[in-house]
Amino acid sequence: MADQVERSKIGELRGDPFFIVLTIFMTILLLLFVVYPVASVLITSFRSEGRVSLQNYRDFFRYSYYYRAMINSLILGVITTTVVVIVSFAISYTISKTDLPLKQFLRTGALLPLISPPFIFSLALIIIAGRRGLIYKLTGISTNIYGWPGLIIAQTLSFLPLGFLMVNNVLQSLNPNLEEASLDLGASQVKTLFKVIIPLALPGLFKASLLVFIMSLADFGNPMLIGGGLPIMATDAYNLWIGEQNMEMASVFCVLLIIPSVFVYVIQNYFLKEGSFVTVSGQMVGTERRKISWYIQYPMFLLALFVCLTIFASFTVIFLSSITKLFMINNKLTLEHFSSYAGWKALKNSFMVSTVAAVITSITSIVFSYILVRKKPAGKELLEFIALLGFAVPGTVMGIGYILVFNKPPFLLTGTIAIIILNITFREFPVGLEAGISKLYQIDKSIEEASRDLGASSIKTFITVALPLMSSAFAASFLYTFMVGMITISAVIFLIAPGTNLASLLILRLAETGNIGKASAMAVMLTIIVMISLMLLKQVSKRTNVEVLKGF
Repeated sequence: MADQVERSKIGELRGDPFFIVLTIFMTILLLLFVVYPVASVLITSFRSEGRVSLQNYRDFFRYSYYYRAMINSLILGVITTTVVVIVSFAISYTISKTDLPLKQFLRTGALLPLISPPFIFSLALIIIAGRRGLIYKLTGISTNIYGWPGLIIAQTLSFLPLGFLMVNNVLQSLNPNLEEASLDLGASQVKTLFKVIIPLALPGLFKASLLVFIMSLADFGNPMLIGGGLPIMATDAYNLWIGEQNMEMASVFCVLLIIPSVFVYVIQNYFLKEGSFVTVSGQMVGTERRKISWYIQYPMFLLALFVCLTIFASFTVIFLSSITKLFMINNKLTLEHFSSYAGWKALKNSFMVSTVAAVITSITSIVFSYILVRKKPAGKELLEFIALLGFAVPGTVMGIGYILVFNKPPFLLTGTIAIIILNITFREFPVGLEAGISKLYQIDKSIEEASRDLGASSIKTFITVALPLMSSAFAASFLYTFMVGMITISAVIFLIAPGTNLASLLILRLAETGNIGKASAMAVMLTIIVMISLMLLKQVSKRTNVEVLKGF
């Protein structure tokens, strides 16, 4: 009986001073670096001439330039989401349901954007279809990729991996007996596709749609580089702050970005956490794959092939631009674009910032996951919601929020590297937290109970037993945070100080000023670093069953 009482206390926070203090400390950090910035943005949006007012919101909906940015962002999000889901389904269907060749090529092409900076396709499109780009050089036809065409194409290619991973995971798990039953009952393949396969894949399609839509709304790099002056919420918030010092109206833009983001976050995490349709059972499934009709598989295959060829072409022109004097004008091979002092300094800064942020994120998120799962503090659900909030809020919001909070004493951090590190840390904190929670559910609690029964304190059990068992989650969190930190832009562009630069921001500025060769060289170096990180992350996930990018 005594043992049972003792063991029942192992999962309680009460009576454990060390973890009580640790929980309070972590809660304060989350309130300060996640909730406070978001709340400051919300409060600032209601300030006008030093008093609380709705005037900023009245101005937003009064002036067409302001609300046109919201309409454009919503239209862009809907179009991008629709195209990404259609292309993702075409690639996934071709890979999982047909006997057509080039499946590995299509899979690689769909996942390749994962290793690139988020706006690399805007840079590639400028090289290919800019006013004096590759198309003009080869055909003499002048094209203008700036504005709607470029934005839609760039966002579609950038966000394709997310849609593909989710849709492909669902299609791979569908029970083929359901399709066979439909065909055996006389339904055509077209009817089976629209009445069986697509309805069963709806949970994955819906999840992909929600996340791609929010990523489109929050996207900063592509509209800034190839938007052609088109009013877009994320970039206009930046211009309001930089160009007009109008923080109140910039905060209004941020609030209107937060609303759909948090809405989608709640649906994603609390209503779609489990699949709605179960099609995989414990029974053996043995069916012979039927040949798909040409009018179904070939259109999907051609669409998938065209998109993947575009992705490979984009990477190719970026690489060629990085190793030639002036691509398409002077094609003499050179490595001078890689010898930029400013470029290597920016890369060094990015490496340092990302490494420090990754270490802090990994340690804090793993500790907090242990508190939530093993100690079950009061208000656990609320604490988890707060911890995950940084991932749901667009980077533009967090950037402006950090400026508002840390621009005056007692938290004067503006202009320092520390504010960038903290921003990356708490934006990527949810990934480490989920990795830690996932790993703890795989670890039998009796291992820690045995340590306590042998006389070890809760602190010693945590350090000597739990932490070593959670090392794989630490590694996954570290690699993911490092990888994202190297290519992030939407939040840090608000926080960077004069004289300091990061690799992703330097690429954007070089591209904006027409220095395509150096921008491409920086993009190539970043791509190589991220690719190595992603391969290591894949190995960690494969060996430890800690999934960060499910389906990769």
